[in-house]
Amino acid sequence: MMGAVWVRLILWLCAAVPAVAAAASSRPGRLAVWEVVLYLALLAGAFVVVRRRPAVALGLVLGAWLVCYLLRVQFDSAVGVVALAPALAITSFLAGRHAQDPRATAIALAVAEVAGVVVALTERGGSDTALAVTSGIGVLGVVPWVFGRFRRRYAELQEVGWEHAALLERDADNARNAERTRLAGEMHDLVGHELARAALLVGALELEPTLTARQREAAGTARASVTAAAERLADVMQVLRADEDEPVAAIEEVVARSGLDVELTNGRGTAIDGIIARTVHRVVAEALTNVIKHAPGAKVTVCLTADLQLRITNGPAPRTRAVGSGKGLVGLAERVALVGGRFEAAPTGDGGFEVRAKLPERPLPRTTPTHVRRERTEEEIRRSARKTVLITSVVCAGIAIGVPGYMVFDAVTSVLTRQQFESAEIGRDEDDLDLPLRTRVDNPLGVTAPPGADCRYYSTHANPFDADRHDLHELCFRDDRLVSKQWLARRSG
Repeated sequence: MMGAVWVRLILWLCAAVPAVAAAASSRPGRLAVWEVVLYLALLAGAFVVVRRRPAVALGLVLGAWLVCYLLRVQFDSAVGVVALAPALAITSFLAGRHAQDPRATAIALAVAEVAGVVVALTERGGSDTALAVTSGIGVLGVVPWVFGRFRRRYAELQEVGWEHAALLERDADNARNAERTRLAGEMHDLVGHELARAALLVGALELEPTLTARQREAAGTARASVTAAAERLADVMQVLRADEDEPVAAIEEVVARSGLDVELTNGRGTAIDGIIARTVHRVVAEALTNVIKHAPGAKVTVCLTADLQLRITNGPAPRTRAVGSGKGLVGLAERVALVGGRFEAAPTGDGGFEVRAKLPERPLPRTTPTHVRRERTEEEIRRSARKTVLITSVVCAGIAIGVPGYMVFDAVTSVLTRQQFESAEIGRDEDDLDLPLRTRVDNPLGVTAPPGADCRYYSTHANPFDADRHDLHELCFRDDRLVSKQWLARRSG
């Protein structure tokens, strides 16, 4: 427990460093001190609840990242992206790792994606901001989340492996105990025979007429001791062989002893194998005991078919039910699996409960729930690995193709050519000018518009990747008339 606390504390510190650095930065989009304190408190709360409420924790951090980015996108988008980027990636991974049902966390990612895109398109920066939101949530949210889901499946496979190892060890112990019991039985037969022979010989000696009274008394004492030793040996072996020698009560006797109002249907007309009969006895007895504890007064039906399908059903409880540990059903499942059968137990639609078991005619090699769970977990981890690779590839390919594609689209559709720029005369009405449908940016960093003027910024050429890609044509209007224009040479680096 303490180890988990230390891990979360270290993760919180890793998430806190970029946020603190964003407050210490001199860039225009720096965080205020109160914002840093608020974000750090929110992250601490998210890391505390992420195990129990992964969707809530993920939603909080997604909302914080969106607010931090969208509020600064017009000043310095880099600060808005980086400040909470590690926090979002860590929380997304933990949310995927701890979520038993992935749907809630997946919905949180989808809602954040849609909300961010809508706000970007309507309020903050337009399509380029929407693309940045999509890419950010994809890289910092979706990809770590799918890796968290894969890690969960892998941990489940490890758990099943250890459980299977413990089961094998227990089977080995059971085999050793069974062999010891068998050897004890054999020793009883051998030693018992020798003791009986010794008692017979001593008895014959006791009747020898040449013995004195004292010697005859000693022989009688020896015979009695040998006979007592044989009886004690028989008692010990009776205890050791109790499971094998104890008579098995018929299903009718088990039902009668329960004292419940049970409707019994026994369709098995032939004898049942001893071990299978004991399993039937155990399942019926445990199921009826559960009815007494959890549904006293409920109507109960017990049905055993000719092919050894056993079904115990009870109706809803007329009185308050007791709270059980569930260990009884786990024990029944293990017992049925030991003989190669199948076991199920689940509530019924009317509020009752049903226990079902399908037993073989003879005990079969065990197919335990652990084996079934291991196979299912292995299949799930393979599917999870495929999904992880697929989703990561789709997100990375989408960003690798989408971002350059959008950059080309943005540059091409916002080009104001040199001829158009030179033909735009000061004082002309905006509607009379031949201008592109889109602007390149709304408020470029480091550029100040003339007082009272509304400026438009256009691309100078269609290539967004060369050294002149940041150059802009600036046209400023006041009362819809052009009041100034200039070529902004803005070299990167």
